Amino acid sequence: MTKLFLPGRKSIRLMELSISGTVSDYLRGKTIVVAVTGSIAAVRTVDLVRDLIRRGARVHCVMSRAACQILHPSALEYASGQPVITEITGRVEHVELCGMEGPADLLLVAPATANTIGKMACGIDDTAVTTFATTAIGSKKKVMVVPAMHEAMYCHPAVVENLRRLEQMGVVVVGPRLEESKAKIAENSHIVLDVERLLGPGDLRGIGVLITSGSTAERIDPIRILTNRASGRTGVELAFQAYRMGADVALVHRFHLDLPFQQIYAESASDMLEAVVKELSCGRYQAMIAAAAVGDYTLDPEEQKIKSGDELVLHLRPTVKIVRAVREAHPLLRMITFKAETFVSDQELVSSARESMQRSGSDIVVANDVGSGGMGTEENRVLIIGKDGRVMEARGHKSLIARAIIDALVEAVRG
Repeated sequence: MTKLFLPGRKSIRLMELSISGTVSDYLRGKTIVVAVTGSIAAVRTVDLVRDLIRRGARVHCVMSRAACQILHPSALEYASGQPVITEITGRVEHVELCGMEGPADLLLVAPATANTIGKMACGIDDTAVTTFATTAIGSKKKVMVVPAMHEAMYCHPAVVENLRRLEQMGVVVVGPRLEESKAKIAENSHIVLDVERLLGPGDLRGIGVLITSGSTAERIDPIRILTNRASGRTGVELAFQAYRMGADVALVHRFHLDLPFQQIYAESASDMLEAVVKELSCGRYQAMIAAAAVGDYTLDPEEQKIKSGDELVLHLRPTVKIVRAVREAHPLLRMITFKAETFVSDQELVSSARESMQRSGSDIVVANDVGSGGMGTEENRVLIIGKDGRVMEARGHKSLIARAIIDALVEAVRG
């Protein structure tokens, strides 16, 4: 007879440890209690728990009875490597984890039903989840709720009021995606990013950061454009990292992405200049990162499609330099700019970056040799040059490079 091997808690814990911190260390040393309620979105929490662990967090799970009818507790025990709490026992698990002396850094209620939201807002604790919530809020622990329900329920005045009351208590609400007449639970990537922001150092909290990203495109005719190879990956990673650090982020680019912060669409170089000038005029920003590869040339587009097959001559004229225009209008704005060269030595690259710094009045210049890669790729190597003369190298995935650049911005803002 073949003997079936079922992994015990020790082996499950070892599997959990094997993935800990494999994506990043943003949540290293943090203890998160994931509370699951009776929404069909509960099936998403297995992946959510693993995503948190991959960023270094230690995760405990608590489930309501209704949640257990949708997702078996063994699934979350496997995902977290920890026993799942479905009932409050003589161990007073809610106090043990989320009491004033408890190790929990965050209670994450995901998904949060209208029923649970209402009970949390009124201090009612008749399930394991709501008991944890009352304890965490009373202990002034950080609490985050991620609603998931039908749209009609989400729009009910009482539910709206209950969410407002929770926010007044300091609870962070991660809004749902409204589609197909449902208030669907936010994407796991958005939830994780907001957790990183909430539990992060907050070095840029209260700082507005405007970031330009990607390529611009100049219309040749209704079909054709003049553009470059920039993918916008660096700009998006910079926006993610600034958001993690607590900044109020706005990203100006020509792409339509599902991101949890403000996006401003700008197609051409003139569109981007107009958008940047308009945003900065509101006075909400203390820093700008000019990561976009703005086109150097533009032209007068044809109103109708140019017939193919014939020789075509385009009359190009220079575009206005956004960085110079911004610096003239905002002399006190902290500014990070980029300088790209091709097939030069590091010494030549640094020299070119310092000349660019003098012309633009930048606080930091990020320089790289795109002749050897970096534009349109997932990885890169850059040199970060500061006003104080320091030169720092950053290489690897663009998320790591963004982290180094934002660290440099934090130093500049503090200075």
